[in-house]
Amino acid sequence: MAFAGMVIGAIFIIIALIIYAIAFSEFIVGIILLIKKKKVPAIILLVLSAIPAVITVIFVLVNVFNNHFRKFETYDGNTVTVNMSHVNQMYDLLREKDMDGLNTLLDKHPELIYFQDINHVTLLEFGVRSCSVDVMEIAYDHGARFDEETVFEHLVMNYSMESFADETYWNFIYSYNDDFEPWFTEGETTDEIIEAAKFAVDHGAETVWDRPGIKWDFVEQIESWTKRDGVYSDKDKELVRYARSVC
Repeated sequence: MAFAGMVIGAIFIIIALIIYAIAFSEFIVGIILLIKKKKVPAIILLVLSAIPAVITVIFVLVNVFNNHFRKFETYDGNTVTVNMSHVNQMYDLLREKDMDGLNTLLDKHPELIYFQDINHVTLLEFGVRSCSVDVMEIAYDHGARFDEETVFEHLVMNYSMESFADETYWNFIYSYNDDFEPWFTEGETTDEIIEAAKFAVDHGAETVWDRPGIKWDFVEQIESWTKRDGVYSDKDKELVRYARSVC
């Protein structure tokens, strides 16, 4: 597949070069005709020579717009346009753990709650994965929901607790960002992590996932996670006990 893609790309480049070569030739001939005062054929050739350049400019502008503004469908079937500069502000506030700033930003730009990164991670999912009650609460207050089938799917995080304390959560802040510090140590349970689990479950997050060929629950997920640091602390036991009480 990769080789086929390379071949197609090479063919596309060759065709583009041929088109631009023809356009350049038309431009030169058009200038010559214009000098010779043959205006009609000169204008025709100059217009034809400009078409590839115009198409290229339009293509570049469309790509710039699409990279800076992204559209997401809303619960009522409409779409919202999300300004990526606002998304970057959201990333910065998350890096800085500025929850007041994050809440204010979403108040001003509520469409950000619809934003999904390239891995389809939303602000709510980031909150779950990073065990942050503050982030989950802000997302919830702005319309995001856990495992609620009646709410539009873009705002619902299905199988919510399956991603709880997921070490890959920083993908939401750009997977290539090296200066983002994880908000917890894998396997090390804290009061904040316990409170995060309680917040999610209390607000509708399912703790048992039964899908075709897969049956998994929050207890198994937590028991596996608490062992990652090689220590089974009292806080680990408390979290496991809580998981068992809700499954």
